[in-house]
Amino acid sequence: MKPVSFFYLGPPKTASTWVFECLKEHPQICATDHSETNFFDIHFHKGLTWYDALFPKCEANQIRIDCTPTYINSLQALERILDYNPDAKFTYGVRNPVDRAFSGYWHVKRTRDITYDFHSIMDTYVWFRAWVEPGLISSQIAWLQDRVGKENCKPIFFDDLKEDKEKMVVDLFDFVGIESNFTPQTLHTAVNVARPKTDLLSRLSNKMTRLVPGCDKVRFLSGKSAYLKGVAPEFRTHLNEICSPEIERLSALTGRDLSYWIK
Repeated sequence: MKPVSFFYLGPPKTASTWVFECLKEHPQICATDHSETNFFDIHFHKGLTWYDALFPKCEANQIRIDCTPTYINSLQALERILDYNPDAKFTYGVRNPVDRAFSGYWHVKRTRDITYDFHSIMDTYVWFRAWVEPGLISSQIAWLQDRVGKENCKPIFFDDLKEDKEKMVVDLFDFVGIESNFTPQTLHTAVNVARPKTDLLSRLSNKMTRLVPGCDKVRFLSGKSAYLKGVAPEFRTHLNEICSPEIERLSALTGRDLSYWIK
């Protein structure tokens, strides 16, 4: 089989699933049944035969793709990809790191019993590493651009995607090297969106939080009100100070002024 020649690297919560679904629909694309193969970071020991088996039968003129949003956070995975296919093309998501962290936190909180609030992610490096660090990708982007050239690395700006999905898809298809006049059904579909947990247990927990004194200290779920409030202004300012050098470097690497993220 021809090697996989296009990779969406992530990080998580930068529309990686949406990108995968739009590409998967294209007749010139051969994709896995689901995104996130995690071959080059988790399953590399299983070998290329295992990796190839993830793909359905591909036609000769199709391009194989891999959209795994954790690759960008593993230099080892990037090295393995380049060893596997030095001619591959790469895209990566660029999103306000504070908003990305908040979205990632709520995406996981929706399905798991996270016992701490978002503002507590600074209490321990483990939580900071889980939510904030995945969005700090400038070092990896600089490394990748140095090895494959900026022309083979396309940033996908989350803000642009929200503004004009049609243009984003056309630009993406052009970059991959496939017909850009194809319109995927996923184009205007919200995919894998972060949202509060809304099951009965969550609603009861949130009601107790409001009615029982001290219950907020032991609650294990947060609900819609906390989600809709977003990041507290004071805490956002604190995170902006931490992320400011990262944002400046991303601006230089992408040629795009991103200073409005911290204003």
